[in-house]
Parts: sequence; C-alpha cells; structure tokens
Amino acid sequence: MSPVALSVYLITKNEGRHLDEVLTACADADEIVILDSGSTDATLEIANRHVAKVFHQTWLGFAKQKNIALTHCTHEWVLHLDGDEVLSPGAIAKIKAAINADGANGYYLRRDDRFMGASMRSSHQRPFLRVYRKSEARWDEDNLVHEHVHAPKPHALINGVILKHYGYDQVAGCMDKLTRYSTLKSTMRIRDGKAFSYLRLLFSLPLGLIKHLIFRRMILSGPRGIVRGTMDAYSTFLTEAMVLEAKLAKEANASRRDP
Repeated sequence: MSPVALSVYLITKNEGRHLDEVLTACADADEIVILDSGSTDATLEIANRHVAKVFHQTWLGFAKQKNIALTHCTHEWVLHLDGDEVLSPGAIAKIKAAINADGANGYYLRRDDRFMGASMRSSHQRPFLRVYRKSEARWDEDNLVHEHVHAPKPHALINGVILKHYGYDQVAGCMDKLTRYSTLKSTMRIRDGKAFSYLRLLFSLPLGLIKHLIFRRMILSGPRGIVRGTMDAYSTFLTEAMVLEAKLAKEANASRRDP
C-alpha cells in the first residue's frame, strides 16, 4: 500500500497567539494550506516560517472560507484545523496509520477545550469530523455558524489524538465569541422563517444548564466548568432574546407604516 499524503488546512485572521504551536504540531504533514482573510498580527510571518502555502481571501463567512481553503489542498486526504487547535504529539503519524488500516471515509478527533488556563478533560471531550477525502467533502454554506462538513460515511474515531483548543480560554474572549455566535444563529433563525417561541425563551436557559453541566459533564471540571457551562447556556438564551428583539422591531415598523 502506498504511503498516505495528508494536507492540513486552516482559515485564519490574526491567529498569531497560538499559530506557531499549531503549525509545529503539523510539521509531519505533507502540506499545510492557510487561507487568510486579512491578518494584521504575526500570522503570515509565522505561516511563512513553517513553509505553509498561504492564500488570501476577503472574508465570506466560515463555511465559504473553508470550502475555498479545501480547494487549495493538493492531496486527497485532508485534515481541517482551527487556528487555535493544537494536535497531540505524534498525531499526524496516527492519522495516517488509521487511514491505511481502517478503510473509513472520514475520521473524528476529540477536542480538549482549554478554559481559564487549564484543560476541561474531566468534562465531555466532543468528537469532530476533521479528516476526510477532499474529493468527497463539502462545507454546508447555509450555516453561518457551527458549520459542518459533509463527507460520506463510514466514519471512525481515531483514539489517542486530541485537539487542544484555546478558542474559549479566557472568560471575556469566550463571552465575546459566544455573543457573535448567538448573533449569527439568530440571523439564521430569522432568515429561515422560524417563528419566535415564548417556550423556547423561557426554557432555553434552564435546559441549556442541564445540557452543558450534566450531559456534557462540565460540572466535573469544578468551578471552571460551572462558569463555562453557564456561559454556553446563556448563549442559547441570548439567541432567543435576539430573535424576540427582531420580532418586536418588525412589529413596531409595521405599526408605524399603518395609517
């Protein structure tokens, strides 16, 4: 069996804080592709130092950027990373070994979120589909946030490979990101004609707390987990609040137009 060649691809904008660590962990990949949307920090300097192939594209949205980055990969097997996700040691070799041995069309990797400077490994480490064939993959451009890639099954989990994720590390930065995501989710709800629901507004926060603290086991990470789980639940409530705000604004505008 011929050796597997693997392309790693990322979309970036001002990812200089963690990018050196991210790309160092990808050193054994056959190709690193970066699609940048206008970084003004050290992102491009770091990318060039790691001999990454850097392309430029004005921001079009998460899924569209990732589809464009995917087209720049030259190998059939690809691995997608965020600019703040670091592979565990030996990950590239383990991924290639799994591709050679398993015969799946895609592979999940577990992610360890960092929060308040430490691992959340006591909580649920969610698996994400990150490795697949380029020719069969496509990002869903209808989703403005929490976008996902379509790749034919079967999929398998690669044990022993963890993505260390810094994206929610600090409370303020995490809250800013969750607020942006809530804005995008509410935009999608309104775009898709999904009506405001008083029940969703009422129960989104308590059900979100149960989901994140209990089912995703964030409570097992102690006080940090309680903070993080509550923030995630609040983000769900914030989406409902934004949908309500848009509904009230639409009704107010309609009443002003009436004679």
